[in-house]
Order: sequence, then C-alpha cells, then structure tokens
Amino acid sequence: MTISARVIANFKKTVAVQVDGEAAIEQAYPLRSVPLMVAGDRIECFRDDGRLRVQTLIPRQTVLERADRHWVKPLAANLTHLGIVSASPPGIDTLLIDQFCLAAHQADVNALIIFNKADRMTSEERDEAEKLIATYRQVGYKAVLIDAKTDKGIQPLLDELDGCTFTLVGASGVGKSSIIQRLLPDRDLVVGAVSEATGLGSHTTSVTFWYDLPGSGAIIDSPGVRQYSVSHFAKQTLRQGFHELARAAESCRFGDCSHTVEPACGVQEGLRNGEIASWRYDNYRKLADI
Repeated sequence: MTISARVIANFKKTVAVQVDGEAAIEQAYPLRSVPLMVAGDRIECFRDDGRLRVQTLIPRQTVLERADRHWVKPLAANLTHLGIVSASPPGIDTLLIDQFCLAAHQADVNALIIFNKADRMTSEERDEAEKLIATYRQVGYKAVLIDAKTDKGIQPLLDELDGCTFTLVGASGVGKSSIIQRLLPDRDLVVGAVSEATGLGSHTTSVTFWYDLPGSGAIIDSPGVRQYSVSHFAKQTLRQGFHELARAAESCRFGDCSHTVEPACGVQEGLRNGEIASWRYDNYRKLADI
C-alpha cells in the first residue's frame, strides 16, 4: 500500500517524515533511486518488515536552491514565501535583501521582507527602515517592521503568515531564531520527537526542519542559510528579478538593453523621474556585474 507523507528533516541516510493524517513522526529509509530530499518535500512510501521506505519524490511545486562549489543544491521545497530578515544591529544590508529577492523570484515564491529589532532602532534608523519598507512595497513586495520580543511587536508578521509556507533567511545576528521562538513556542518538543524517532539526538540541532504553525501554514527552519550567491543566475533572471526595472524595461528601445548607456532606455527614464530608487538600481548593477 502506498503511503503519502511529508519530509520533516533529512539526515542523509534517513529522513524524518510525517505520514498524512498522523501526528507521530517516523524515520524512513530512501531507496537508492530516490533523489535528494529536503524539508517540505512530498513523498510516497511503503512499509517493508516494519520499516518505512521512501520510493517516490513527488514533483515539487517550488524549490529554494543555492549554488554550492560543484552543483546547485535544494534547500527547502514547496514554499509559498521567502521571509527575508534584516535588522540594525548588525545593520540593514539592502544588497543582501535584494539577493534574496532574486532567490524568491528564481524559486517562483513570494518575498516577504522583515525588518526586525524595531525596539532597538534609533529614530533615524526607524525612519530609514520605514523609507525602505515604502520602496519595497512600491515595487510590489510585502514588507513589515517588527519586534520579535513581544506578541504585539511580532503581530505585523503574523498578519501576513496565515496559510503561508515559508523559510527565514538573512545574515547572522538579525534575529531569525528569536522570530522562530516567538512563532513556535513548542519547537523543542518537535525537535525532541524527531530526535526520539531517529535516534540521532544532538545531530538534530544543525538540520533544516519543517514545523507546522498554529492554525495554518508552516515554517521551514534552515539554520545554515546566511549568504546567498546569484552568480549562477542568467542575466535575464537578474533583469526580471528587479521587478520595477523589468516593468520600466518594456519601453526600452533595445530588447537586450543593459540599462546603463543605451539610448531610449526605460530604466534610465525611471531613475530620472523617481519611479526607480537609485539604491535598487545600484544593487542591480552590482549583482549583474555591469
């Protein structure tokens, strides 16, 4: 009998899974023909002498990938949103935010930009964060300013998460763990259940996990995601991934316009009339290496 399940975490030789309709987490053993699985993957299994065997990886609706030294590897599957966290301290890095926005575009998921630690911002830092939020919203992204220390402070994020499946990305020190702790007060219970099911104990601390959120939706916690390279992206992906540039480029004279020196460039016109923020354009040029 075929058993449908979701991958909760991958431990290389085995995976922790949750069978549809069951609360318990089980350990499953992939057949050699099954590709690399990640948290969020849907799979089909069967039982063999009491062991749960993974026989099929169901095609992913979306997948977040990262370029490694030798190949592009999946990080999380079947997301609807990428939560991009920034904060001051350590400092709001719009270049890194825009890299992750490109990752969301490449993965065909929605970007949700989260400015954390509002409680620690000076009035000048808060004004700057609110200006950035306004720009990102104008581009078409959802963006929120939160304080993960209190229920009231994190409410703007909760208002955006109903029914979403997302992962948090961002530099070290921006407060991703604090956000997850606030969203998942029972997180340690889930980790403990996986540890008991797999017998891997402390090895669970550095593994990417799928967690169901209270109510609806889910979060995939990937502790290893801090930097993200777009060097393997095609130039066209970079151009389309900056949405306001892509819209303005529709009026460019040349179809392969680089948006730098060509005449009758819609992007340059957008810069002149203020429809495109100069810092977003600068980030595009840095990432496109032009």
